[in-house]
Amino acid sequence: MKLNLLTALIAATATLTGLVSKVETASAADFSWDNSWTQPTVYNKSQTGFNDTPFQQFVQAESVVLPNSGQFKLDPTQLNLKYDHDVSVYFINEGAGYRNQLAFNATGTTNKSGLLFNDISCEGDGCVGGWGGNALKFGDGVNIGNVTAGTQLDLWLRADGLNRGNSANIFGTETASNADGLQHAVAYAYNNYIILAFEDLYGGLHASGVDSATGKSNEGSDRDFNDVIVVLDVGEANVRELIGATVPEPSVTLSMFAVGAVGMFGLRRRRQTRTSN
Repeated sequence: MKLNLLTALIAATATLTGLVSKVETASAADFSWDNSWTQPTVYNKSQTGFNDTPFQQFVQAESVVLPNSGQFKLDPTQLNLKYDHDVSVYFINEGAGYRNQLAFNATGTTNKSGLLFNDISCEGDGCVGGWGGNALKFGDGVNIGNVTAGTQLDLWLRADGLNRGNSANIFGTETASNADGLQHAVAYAYNNYIILAFEDLYGGLHASGVDSATGKSNEGSDRDFNDVIVVLDVGEANVRELIGATVPEPSVTLSMFAVGAVGMFGLRRRRQTRTSN
């Protein structure tokens, strides 16, 4: 795939410390899931013109590491917008036995939050798994609306929220906001977009039993970050600003969705059958 000018600039960029507009990062205390939220209108790619195909190269099978393909690692907690933009979020793929849900929170000069996808599930050719549910097609998108300069964007995953509701774990982009104290989201810039990918299982790599610190159950996580994969359209100018303040890390040579994941362990955590409420 021929890389555009944005990708060519990636190799020369420096560590993400935030934009000129400095906004406090949201914390778990600042965010609560609103059960009255309803699924916003989902537009298919023929309606939006969004092409998901270039992003599917980053979606690998369970627990498989891929070589770098031109993506560039960002800090998912620092998605600060320097310019106004009409923001949209597009579904790329999912590799989860859970029926996950995704919401957003905007803080700063724009303050709003809401549901993005109520049931993140897909079936058929190209989907990572086939564990039930077929709510989304590749490239389906929702629109957040205008987000003004000086706003921080955060996305929040409610793991198996469709089934578990208020008992589900909620994972944010900030490690400190997560009950297990672990990172559950990775972010990358690619082709003028931001890619966000989530790990939906509580606990460390292959951890089992009860977490003595929280009383929550470890879920044998494979830490492959392919459970929910979305793309954010925050505007080319904002992506350039994010990249322009970031330095590549060694992990950029690995696939974005295979952080810490190796071997044959991924399918074990997927054996459950997904059912909706």
